[in-house]
Amino acid sequence: MISILKADIQHEQDVVAARQRTRQIAELLGFDPQHQTRLATAVSEIARNAFQYAGGGHLEFSVEGQTAPQIFVICLSDRGPGIDDIERILNGEYRSKTGMGLGIVGARRLMDRFEIHSSRGAGTRVTMCKLLPRKAPMLTAAGREVLVAALSRQGASDLLDELRRQNADLMRTLDELRQRQEELARLNHELEDTNRGVVALYAELDERADHLRRADEVKTRFLSNMTHEFRTPLNSIMALTRLLLDRVDGELAPEQERQIYFIRKSAENLSELVNDLLDLAKVEAGKIEVRPAEFEVQNLFGALRGMLRPLLLNTSVTLQFDEPEDIPPLITDEGKVSQILRNFISNALKFTEAGER
Repeated sequence: MISILKADIQHEQDVVAARQRTRQIAELLGFDPQHQTRLATAVSEIARNAFQYAGGGHLEFSVEGQTAPQIFVICLSDRGPGIDDIERILNGEYRSKTGMGLGIVGARRLMDRFEIHSSRGAGTRVTMCKLLPRKAPMLTAAGREVLVAALSRQGASDLLDELRRQNADLMRTLDELRQRQEELARLNHELEDTNRGVVALYAELDERADHLRRADEVKTRFLSNMTHEFRTPLNSIMALTRLLLDRVDGELAPEQERQIYFIRKSAENLSELVNDLLDLAKVEAGKIEVRPAEFEVQNLFGALRGMLRPLLLNTSVTLQFDEPEDIPPLITDEGKVSQILRNFISNALKFTEAGER
C-alpha cells in the first residue's frame, strides 16, 4: 500500500477540498475526466455524510498493489454514532429523510468496490476502490514522491473555483444525457420502422403462403380429376383389345395380334401411371389408405416377374430375382409394396443398356 495523502474533514470547506484533492490525484494517476468526476462525486458524498452526521472524519488516499492494474483506494473513517439500517440502505430498501441513503447508494455505484462498516457508538469506516486505467504507469515509491510534489504545487482551489468546476461537470453530464436521449429517440424511430417492415413482411409471407396453399389444392384437384377422366378411355381401350385378342370378331393375323398386344400393354402401362398419379393426389390430400395384410415374399416376387417380363425388350438386359430364403411372412400393404418395387424395376429396365437387374 503506497500512501499518497491524508486529510481531516472538520469544516464544510474541507468537503470541497476533499472533492478537489480527489480530482487532482485521479488526474495525476491517469484517470480520464469522466472517471475523475465520478471519483470526486463519490468522495464528496461520503465526506459530506461524515461532516453532517458524525461531525467530521479522517480521509486517506493510497494506491494498492505491485502489479498492474493497481487499485486507487480511498478510506474515510469517523467516530460518529454509526449508521442504523446500513444493510437496508445498501439493499435500496431504506431512505433517510436527509438523503444519506441516496448518497451512500449513489457513491457505491460509482466505484468498482465499496465497503462500509458501521456500528452503534463506534463510528463508520467507508472503503472505496477503483482500478487504475490499463495505460496508467505503475506507481512506485519514487513515483509517489513526484505525485506528492505535484499535489503540493497545485494546492487547494477556493470554493468558487470548485463550484464552477462542479457546474461544468453538471453541464457536461446534462449534455451527455441529452445526447443519449436523442440517440435513444433515433433508435426507437429505427425500431418502429423495422417493426413496420417486419409486419409488412409477415403479411406478404401469409399472402404467399395462402396463394401456395390454393395452388396446391388446385393441383391436387387437377390430378384427381385428370386421373379419373383418363381411366374411362383407358378402360375402353383395354376392353376392346381384350375382345380382339379373344377373337370375338374373328381370327387375327399374326402381325395384327402382335400390334394389338402392344396396344394393350401400352394401355396397361398408362393405366399404371394414372394409378400412380391418383395415389400421389391421395397422399398430398392425406387420404391414402393402407390395408396391411400378411403375404409371402416369394408370391410377391412371382407376381412381379410376371408383370415385368413383357417390358424386357432389350436382349442385352437380364431381369433376375434372387429367391428369398428364411424370410418370414410380411404384414403390410402388398399392393403398395408391389407398386414401389414395380416403379423401381421398370425404370431400371428402361434406362439400362446392358447388364442385369
